[in-house]
Amino acid sequence: MDDLIVRLVQDKWVEPADLAAAKQEAVRFGKSLWTAFIKLGYLSEEDIAVFFSTLSNIPYVKVSDYEISPEVLSLADEVFYRTNLAIPVFKIRNVLFVACANPLDTGLIDNLNQISNCDIEPLLASANSITGALNYYYGPPQKDFEIEKFMIKRNTLKGLAFWRESERLRLEVPLRIMIDDQSLVLHHAPVIDCRTTNISRNGSAVGAQVFLFLPKGVYVSLEFKLEGALGAEPRIIKAKGEIVHSHMEKGQRYFLGIKLIGAANNEVQDLIGLSEK
Repeated sequence: MDDLIVRLVQDKWVEPADLAAAKQEAVRFGKSLWTAFIKLGYLSEEDIAVFFSTLSNIPYVKVSDYEISPEVLSLADEVFYRTNLAIPVFKIRNVLFVACANPLDTGLIDNLNQISNCDIEPLLASANSITGALNYYYGPPQKDFEIEKFMIKRNTLKGLAFWRESERLRLEVPLRIMIDDQSLVLHHAPVIDCRTTNISRNGSAVGAQVFLFLPKGVYVSLEFKLEGALGAEPRIIKAKGEIVHSHMEKGQRYFLGIKLIGAANNEVQDLIGLSEK
């Protein structure tokens, strides 16, 4: 816990004076330090969830960003979700992505694995985000929930081996991402406008920054926009892709690793050429 608090101050989530005041408040009312931060207005519940996510590499999600299908929701019942403060968000093939207030609850993961007969990928979400979604789909709750303290230890490099296959080159061009997988439905428009950050030297993958979590295994259509000469129409390079990892960065942005599928070799070389200019 002490290490987490040190990191909280070092990364400027709170000021030292705020920490001192929160400690006094926690002792005074017999509450956790995290509850004191929220009570005093230094951090929101969402801030704390994002903080844990950046340290653990467990993706943070806003459940309200996603439309949960009845088939996914029916894999367990309301009592189970409310008891464990969790809700499934989407299912990609046999992997069920579940928003949890405590994604390190191994009992929850094991039980849901047996109930759903799916592999479980835990996501981190605020308690308010989860209960809000449960209220939306099931109606008002019968009890309130408190934030639980938990330590997060996770290998932050897990899942990044793909990016070591080839050197990454800097590439910043506008990119449109369209979801091709019917297992994932967004509440907002299905087109995500963003910018690439890099491309692998062998042309097998690109990196991009987006504003919401997209899970690995999702297939997407891509449109790269290359600005032409003055007055000329921009050139559009189209490709298919598969998301291979989604890593959260500070500021509630996600870095996506997208494996390119079916892009013409000459067009990929054009993108690589832009990165080398």
